Amino acid sequence: MREALGGYFNLTILFAFILLVSGFISLSINYTKAYRVKNNVLTYLEKYEGNPDNEEMLEYIDRYIKSVGYRASNDSIHAASDQGYTCQTYKGQDQGWCYKRNSTANDRFTIDMVVFVSLDIPIVNKVFSNFRFFWLNGTTSSIPIMEK
Repeated sequence: MREALGGYFNLTILFAFILLVSGFISLSINYTKAYRVKNNVLTYLEKYEGNPDNEEMLEYIDRYIKSVGYRASNDSIHAASDQGYTCQTYKGQDQGWCYKRNSTANDRFTIDMVVFVSLDIPIVNKVFSNFRFFWLNGTTSSIPIMEK
């Protein structure tokens, strides 16, 4: 009986270790996807002069997001909307990034944007969607306001 309990304890430790390692790998993969999407969206926002509704830009971003396999949870998108971000959609679907436009001096502005790290574990996404640890923030460089 004593050896059976020892074997059970060893299997429990092994199972916990496997869960810990696979959770870390999942987090790092999804964090990398979100980081790449953030950098790509910032690049396109600067290229298209801070117009987040440009159809050509949204098409490029949508293709890139699909090629990387990035997805954001609806809970995270709603949490960002509640904090004043405008979350971008394309063809009726959320793209998984949100933005705020900020005015600066000398007829210029910047755009703050956020993407989300999603772990694809329902309970974890529900509990941690409001934590900023799983949000990646970025800001464009200063963009001049163009005359209409």
